[in-house]
Amino acid sequence: MSYEYYYNNARNRYYNACSEINSCQNKLNDLRIQQQNTVNRINQLKTDIKDHENAYEQMVQVVRHEDGLNSKFAAVMNKTDDASANFIGMAVSSNVVSKNLTQVYGDETARTKSTLSDVMSTLNTRKNTLNAKISDLNSQLRAAENQLQNIKSQISSTQADLAEWRRIKTNASYDMEYYRRKMQEAV
Repeated sequence: MSYEYYYNNARNRYYNACSEINSCQNKLNDLRIQQQNTVNRINQLKTDIKDHENAYEQMVQVVRHEDGLNSKFAAVMNKTDDASANFIGMAVSSNVVSKNLTQVYGDETARTKSTLSDVMSTLNTRKNTLNAKISDLNSQLRAAENQLQNIKSQISSTQADLAEWRRIKTNASYDMEYYRRKMQEAV
């Protein structure tokens, strides 16, 4: 029986295990860096989502007042019509050329109404854009959380591999010592 053959076999297993242990440790380091980067990304996404949701809620509050603005604008128009009718009545009774205030301020009123409609339309568009961005950020958050779970699974698997290679290394070192002694006894 050649103890040297068994010794060399154990030594090869030992060096192979050392190499695999280094490989597992490098992989673990890489995975931990990925894990930290993913955690940072998740935290940033959560912050972005919160900021966008706050902006969205404020936009909803502004847009919610559109009906109130329109009714107040209509009230101003009604009062202008009433004032115009009163002014025409005063002008007729005093034999002065009368002016229709509704016609005088008509262009300004139309521009104001158009501007108000444009502003509210823009706000509604921005509100919808914010809502779409929040949905996109939530989708990115779910993907990042899934990626984090995948990384954690890979870390667990690599740690199990590392433990197995350490066991193999220990057994190979015991075998090397055993066969080294047997070779010395044979001499």
